[in-house]
Amino acid sequence: MTTSPSSALGNRPMRRTTVLAVAVLIALAGLLAAARSVVVADEASYVLVTSFGRPVALYGDDPGESGPHVKWPWQGTWVIDRRLRSFDATPREVITADKKNLEVAGFVAWKVADPVAFLRAAGSAEAAEARLEERIASALSDALGRRELASLASTDDSVWALDEVTEEIRGAVAQPAREELGIEVVVVRLRRFNHPLEVRPAVFDVIRSERRQVAAQLRADGEAQARAIRSKADREREAILAEADAEAERIRASGEAEATRLLNEAHAVDPSFAEFLRTLETYRALLDGRATVVLSSDSPLLRLLHEGPSTELLAPASPPASASAEPPERPSPTGSGGGD
Repeated sequence: MTTSPSSALGNRPMRRTTVLAVAVLIALAGLLAAARSVVVADEASYVLVTSFGRPVALYGDDPGESGPHVKWPWQGTWVIDRRLRSFDATPREVITADKKNLEVAGFVAWKVADPVAFLRAAGSAEAAEARLEERIASALSDALGRRELASLASTDDSVWALDEVTEEIRGAVAQPAREELGIEVVVVRLRRFNHPLEVRPAVFDVIRSERRQVAAQLRADGEAQARAIRSKADREREAILAEADAEAERIRASGEAEATRLLNEAHAVDPSFAEFLRTLETYRALLDGRATVVLSSDSPLLRLLHEGPSTELLAPASPPASASAEPPERPSPTGSGGGD
């Protein structure tokens, strides 16, 4: 059977198309194989290369291994976060050594230390945390069961041992978690602890009663101190007042003595005028709007009203004379001269 030239020419474009399609498929397969042959490890992750489920290479264990790496296209890769992770443990009820029921909730910080063991034992962070939480709960019950409540909540440094308790719990779970789960337990801490919900009202009543007793004692001590302070202040006040009264009396006596001296000096300058002033002061004291005084007309007390002031009282006071000068003549009480 012979083929015509026209049919041979028609098959050439078909063959070219087939060859082009095959070439494109080969190129795509090559690109896909090249893409699957490169794996990139960053500083925050482990990259585990497996061949048919068997680990053959691990990248990221050393910080210098960050970057692209080559593997066979058929080999698989597992990317595992190597950063620190944390989770809050479920609250558990425990009993302390002094028979106190506590509801304790903690938190745990951990990270992957052995990627191969981690994938074999857990396979995911959620599964690892669930298994780790069981171990934490067991270690927590054991540690708190051997200690009293005061070791968790106390102001006495010699009794308080919360850091010691949490470190003991971490030490109890760290080695098994690394060997069995391939993870490193970095921190175990108690997030909170409290009495169970059903006994909290009774516990709060006891606490209130104790606080009332403490408050009453403090109030009594304060009142005793207040009485002592007031008594001391009263004594000091009395002493200050007594000293002030004595000082006032001294000043008053000194002032009265000075006043008496000045009055005597004034009287010595003009005794008659001083006598006149004393008489007026006596009138002012006796003859007010409510007093009635009955005296004879020749009473010395009323002499001033009958005779009036003498001329020597009306005259201006002369300066005191010297010892050698003769005393000046004074007019008579009647106002007449004193010569023969």
